[in-house]
Amino acid sequence: MSYRVVTHLQQEAVSVSHACRLLQVSRSGYYEHRRAKPSVKSLQQQTHVKAAFAASGASYGSRRVMYALREQGLRMGRYRKFSS
Repeated sequence: MSYRVVTHLQQEAVSVSHACRLLQVSRSGYYEHRRAKPSVKSLQQQTHVKAAFAASGASYGSRRVMYALREQGLRMGRYRKFSS
C-alpha cells in the first residue's frame, strides 16, 4: 500500500526519495515493486473475484463475494486486495 502512495506522490511532483523517506520504505523496495509482474495465481484470483461480482449484478459486497467463491471451492480471504 505504501508503494501506491509513493507513486501517487511522484505524480504530484514529490521526489521518490523524499516520499520513501516520509513513508519509511526503501527506495530499492519501491523500484523492485514497480518492476515485479503480477503472478499468474494473483491474476486468476482477480478474474474469479470480478466474475463473482459481475454475476451478482454488481450488488455483492466483499463478504458475499467471498462466500460465493467458497461455494465454488476457492479459498480466498475477504480482504484480498487487487490493483486495477
